[in-house]
Amino acid sequence: MGLPTLPKDLSFENQSILITGSNTGIGLEFARVFLRRKAKAVYLVVRSLERGNNAVSKLQQDAVISKENPTAEIKVYQCDQSSFESTLSFAKKFKEEVKSLNTVVLNAGVNNMVFVPSVDGWESNFQINYFGAAFIALELLPLLKEGQKSGVKSHLFFTSSLMHTKASISTTSLVAEDVNVLEYFAAKENRPWDPSQPYSISKLLLTMFAEELAKHETDIISTSGCPGIVLTELDRNLPIWLKGPVILMKSLIGREVFTSAETLMHAMITDKTGTYWSDGVVKPHASVMNTENGKTVQKKLYEQTLQKCKELDPNIYLPA
Repeated sequence: MGLPTLPKDLSFENQSILITGSNTGIGLEFARVFLRRKAKAVYLVVRSLERGNNAVSKLQQDAVISKENPTAEIKVYQCDQSSFESTLSFAKKFKEEVKSLNTVVLNAGVNNMVFVPSVDGWESNFQINYFGAAFIALELLPLLKEGQKSGVKSHLFFTSSLMHTKASISTTSLVAEDVNVLEYFAAKENRPWDPSQPYSISKLLLTMFAEELAKHETDIISTSGCPGIVLTELDRNLPIWLKGPVILMKSLIGREVFTSAETLMHAMITDKTGTYWSDGVVKPHASVMNTENGKTVQKKLYEQTLQKCKELDPNIYLPA
C-alpha cells in the first residue's frame, strides 16, 4: 500500500507560512510544496543568511513555482536556536514586520552524538531541537491567532522523529518536586552514555510539548510528526564510522526529500490537534506518554518551559 497523496486541489492561496531550518533538506522541500500550491508568502528562518538566500534562488528557479505562483513573497530571516538572544531577537524583528501567519513549521534541528554546548551552555540537542522550537512557537502564537481571522484554521507543526519512541528517560526521578526538567536535560552531567539518546530525548520532549500545547491552545491545530527515512544534512554531525553506513542505508531505502515533505504535509492540513503523524497518517506516540508518570512529566515540562520563556521575554504570549 502506497503513501497517501495530497488532494490535487489543495491550495494555500493567500496564506502566509513560516518554516525554520528551511535552507536545505526537508525544510526547503516544505517551502517548495507550499509555494507550488500558491502560498502568498513563505518565510525561511535559517542560521545562515547566505544559505537562506541560496535557498530562495532555488525556489525561484523551480519551474512549477515560476509558472503557478510567480508573485509569491519569499523572505529570509536569521535565527540561531542555540542562542536565547538570537531566538528572541528574531522573534521581535519578525513580529515587527509580519502581523499574521497561517502555518508555522518548526523544523530546525541537529543530531550531535557528543556533548556540544549551545551558546548558552545547554546541551545542544535539547536547546535547538526542543527548547528553541517551543520558544518560537509561543512567540508566534499571536500571529497564528490573527491568521485565523481570514477564516482558515491555523496550524503549528513540530518536526519530530520516530526516534522519540526510543528515548529512555527516568520519569520516576523527573516527577520529583525538586527536579527542574529543563535544567536536568540541559546539563552535561545528565547526558546519557548512549550517544543516540540526546537526539531521541529531545524529540520525545518536543512531541510531549506539542500534545500538551494542544490541550491549552485549542483554537490552533498543534501537531508533530516524522518525515521518515530521508537523507538530509541532519546526518552531517554523525561520527565518521556511523555516517557512511547511515548514508548508504538512506540512499537505498530512503524516500525522496520532496516526497517525504508532501507526505508529512497531511499533518499540516488536518483538524486533529494534538496528534502525531508518520507516513501521512496519525500514529501512536511514545508509550511513555501514556503512563501516569509520563503525563506528569509532560505537564511539568510544559509549565517549566512556559516559565523559562517568560523569563527570557516578559511580553511573550502564554496560553491560558
